[in-house]
Amino acid sequence: MYLGRPWGPFGRVVLAYTYMDACIRNDGWHNWGNAENERSACFYEYRCFGPGSCSSGRVTWSRELMDEEAGHFLHHSFVDPDQDRPWLCLRMGVKTPYSA
Repeated sequence: MYLGRPWGPFGRVVLAYTYMDACIRNDGWHNWGNAENERSACFYEYRCFGPGSCSSGRVTWSRELMDEEAGHFLHHSFVDPDQDRPWLCLRMGVKTPYSA
């Protein structure tokens, strides 16, 4: 199983503090058969753990973030930038059925 694939240019994924099972492929990411996607994709991992988290076999266009780099992506304002309409806080209070 891949961690992700950029559907087009400028895909961005940050997986932080994530448990990765053994089903995760060593290369981790896939370019959808389009090498151009690699030029602008930002696929990062930060302090992930578990049997599928070994980044030594990952594709060359993804990388492990350093502590000082990860802070920007982990800050609440990166995920939920509009303080007047905080969708994340609102969604955390809503129970979504597993079938959704």
